[in-house]
Order: sequence, then structure tokens, then C-alpha cells
Amino acid sequence: MKVFKDIMSGDEMLSDSYGEEVDGPFVEAEGAYMMKDTGVAGFECGEEGVEDGVVRVIDIVDAFKLQEVAFDKKQYQAHMKGYLQAMKAELEADGKPEAADELVAQAKSVIAGVLGKADELSFYMGENLQENSMVVLVEWDAEGIPTFMYWRHGLMEEKY
Repeated sequence: MKVFKDIMSGDEMLSDSYGEEVDGPFVEAEGAYMMKDTGVAGFECGEEGVEDGVVRVIDIVDAFKLQEVAFDKKQYQAHMKGYLQAMKAELEADGKPEAADELVAQAKSVIAGVLGKADELSFYMGENLQENSMVVLVEWDAEGIPTFMYWRHGLMEEKY
């Protein structure tokens, strides 16, 4: 099994069991809802037909302990500026100047697109919410299925 970690934070973000695909600057994976037992008696999820102690979660969020974060356009833009500077320096230090240049070139148009539809997206970060770490974009389709988009150059692969 391959696990993908955020280069900046070391947080586990995704594994190959989610059918990841590379699409331009992103590695994408489709999430799915599942029911999870909280182990807390009397905990009510609020959904009809669901037992006490059970909640509805997104599999990728639950498996990798991703944390949803709220960004307005200015906050996202400021975070990405710091992230891209840190990533560029990290890639160059790892002897990957071409990847650093590609990341910066692709990021400008992607960020402009994200800012244009920020209200339609969700944003997640790794478990530790480390400054200058990756922000995962989540786009929802008409049926409410989430697609998680990870910055390709911001992931390192580990085999288990």
C-alpha cells in the first residue's frame, strides 16, 4: 500500500486505496460517505433511521484525520502565498527545481480559479493544522459526492 504524506507537515493525507488520479497540478480522489460508530452511548446523529452512537463521515476525512478549515478569499490567498514559497524552497532543496517552477506556474491559474468559486468548495488540512502545510480542495458534484484535490508536488509517497 502507498500512503501519501504532506511534504511540509508529514501528515498522512491519502492512500492508493482511494483510486487516486493525477490531473494537472493535482492528485484527485473521490470520497464517499460511511457510517461510523462513535462508541458513545446516547450520541444522536440526527439522521432518520440511524442508530444512536453512529455518525455519517467522509471516508478520506475520517481515515486521515483531515481537519476542515474555513477560509475566505483573502485568507486562502495569504495561506497559499506562504505555502507556495515554502514548497518552492523545499523542492529546490530536494534538487527538484523543475518541479518547483512547474508548481509556481500552475498555481497562479489554479488559485485564480479557486478564488472564483471559493463559496462552492470545502478546505481541509492535515491532522496537525501546521502553518504553511497543504490545503486540500474539495469540490462537490450534483449528488453531493466529494472530490479531494491534493497539490501533486506537495505529496511524498511512502510504501508500506
